[in-house]
Amino acid sequence: GSQCQEREVFVAQGSVAVLPCVDETSAISHPTAVYWSRITVWRRDKNGLEFRPVRDSPRASCPVSNFGKSDYSLHITETTIEDGGKYVCEVEGKTQMVKVINLRVVRASFSPAIVVEGLITEAKCDISPGTQFVSINWKQNGIFTSRTSLSDVSQRDAGHWTCRVAYNGGVVEATTSLQVKGIVTPQNDSSVVYAAVGSSVSLPCVFTEGLIPYTVMWRRTSATSYSSLPLPASFSASAGPSASATIQRVEDGDEGMYTCSGMMKGLNRGRIKVQRRMELVVTRVSRSSSSSGNGPVTLTCHLSNSSQITSYEWLRVTYGPNDTQTVTSVQKTKSYRIQEVTEKDAGEWVCRFYGKQGVLGNVTYQIHVMGSSGNKTAMVMGLGFLFLVIFLILFQMYRNYRRKKMILLYPAMETIVHQAATEREQRGRSGAKMAEACVGDPKPVCV
Repeated sequence: GSQCQEREVFVAQGSVAVLPCVDETSAISHPTAVYWSRITVWRRDKNGLEFRPVRDSPRASCPVSNFGKSDYSLHITETTIEDGGKYVCEVEGKTQMVKVINLRVVRASFSPAIVVEGLITEAKCDISPGTQFVSINWKQNGIFTSRTSLSDVSQRDAGHWTCRVAYNGGVVEATTSLQVKGIVTPQNDSSVVYAAVGSSVSLPCVFTEGLIPYTVMWRRTSATSYSSLPLPASFSASAGPSASATIQRVEDGDEGMYTCSGMMKGLNRGRIKVQRRMELVVTRVSRSSSSSGNGPVTLTCHLSNSSQITSYEWLRVTYGPNDTQTVTSVQKTKSYRIQEVTEKDAGEWVCRFYGKQGVLGNVTYQIHVMGSSGNKTAMVMGLGFLFLVIFLILFQMYRNYRRKKMILLYPAMETIVHQAATEREQRGRSGAKMAEACVGDPKPVCV
């Protein structure tokens, strides 16, 4: 009078596996014992005694709270690849029920799981026990891919890889991580850094763990001929895993390809060289104008390499109260022409350039209106001279006023001053007459 049922259960390694065993005929079978192929989870003798596990809960157990529902399903936590196989659930009573569960554990892995850039690794999807009645697909970071054998590993291959197993009844996914040692920033050789003349710029070069100390080197080459070039005078590089470099002040001519390299620890104590190339593009605004100071002016956005530029935009930046900034789009061209430069054109102008992925960078230019400054200077000097003349006039009037006031206080002094002035006048007249006499008659001797 036994009933036998068989089914399959697929589960990813590391998850919880539930092997179903429900007695649908418990109302008439009155079960007295439940056995699984590996452990006894419950037994009741004829005398009514019940036997249950009293030790610490093992990794495989049956929730006792479900027994009242005639549910004797086996729960396996932290499933491993070795847990795969055939399990048998036996429920004894007036009738015997036997359920056979084929547990298949799916495991995703890489061999090797940790690899240095440029080496080889392979993605594996293991099913234990194996079966042919499934279809397997792979996803990298959530996107389906057909690559499972990686012959030249790069940082783009790092991340989560998922093995998706479809079987008759459902789908199960097992995920693993691939760790790639080397230079994590930037991830490839297509990095481009834009910097304006006179600004400071950082060239990123960040290594993962495993870098051999004091092996990082920087070099510069031409972007076209790949010939070696000297590093800029203000170039400095950091030590350690974050070996990024900084150019304190970018000059015209600092453009080119910059290469960062270092040695990583490989398998069997080997040394593997990894490197990353990035291009520095120097940007600036050139100004062309007529000979007259306030004549037409043309501002042009210039880049040492504009191959990735799709469009340009000129912006006007003005500042209001409390340093509030207002940015206004003026024109979407590489060059902008100002017919007549006036005081309202003075200030900050920005050339913004775009690529396929959006904004790539900005370069700023300041316009100074010389005529306006000269007029203001002349006006300030004129007002200063006028105030000086007024001050001298008022000061002389004050001195005259003080002199008259002193004379009124001392009348005798006025007489003395008047007499002295009269005597000086008489002496001057007599001296002039004597000089005329000497010139008219040369014979007499005048003493």
